[in-house]
Amino acid sequence: MLTLGINAAFHDSAAALIREGELVAAAEEERFTRIKHGKRPVPFSAWELPYHAIDYCLAAAGATLADVDHVAYSYDPTLFPGWPGRGATIALPMEPSAAPRDAAATNPWDPLFLAYVMNAPRQLAGGAPHHLRARFAGVRHDGPFRWHFVEHHRAHEASAYLAAPFERCATMTLDGRGEHAATTLGVFCHGRHRRLREIRVPHSLGLLYEDATRWLGFLHSSDEYKVMALASYGTPRHRDELRRIVRSDGRGR
Repeated sequence: MLTLGINAAFHDSAAALIREGELVAAAEEERFTRIKHGKRPVPFSAWELPYHAIDYCLAAAGATLADVDHVAYSYDPTLFPGWPGRGATIALPMEPSAAPRDAAATNPWDPLFLAYVMNAPRQLAGGAPHHLRARFAGVRHDGPFRWHFVEHHRAHEASAYLAAPFERCATMTLDGRGEHAATTLGVFCHGRHRRLREIRVPHSLGLLYEDATRWLGFLHSSDEYKVMALASYGTPRHRDELRRIVRSDGRGR
């Protein structure tokens, strides 16, 4: 049995291929396109799939997409707040980026984002670049593979406890956002995972870190790793200055 895993809704687009429970190959799209993080994590880029990474994984297995039994996509649009249901129509302002956001942290781009994610099976079946189509031919969006939308934080959690060399372990995710969760706590024991608690957006440490990255002049949703690396160069003087700024206006801006 071949299972293809895809990450594409946000940044760091990637693919992995599993055969009978064993990893065959895994790769990030940026390794082939030379675009950092694969793409920018903006709502109107959700349609982009990591075709080059998928092609690489299929080649490593000596397989085509028609040989794949299951496809798992690390986002479940049906769990997104305000999910309109299958068959719904969407409406967008002519200039979504100019429309105000409401207090619930919803975005005028959300309907388009959800539509793109929902159409990922069709995009996989018919949207591959011309020079890669050989390994993507002979499939429809409804088969022969079976498609699975996986909750974003479930995918994060599984990538940790399934790879860990422990029969029992605690799990914690701290992310910008998934469908609704930003932080999760759980436990893995006897082959089963149980989530104990989740904290939902907009209460997100990841989004706070994005704001700190942007405030420092770096590109948010992209350069956070650079800011983390800069922490090793910190001194008490810098730390005390940051505390002074935070105390001065309560927000650090």
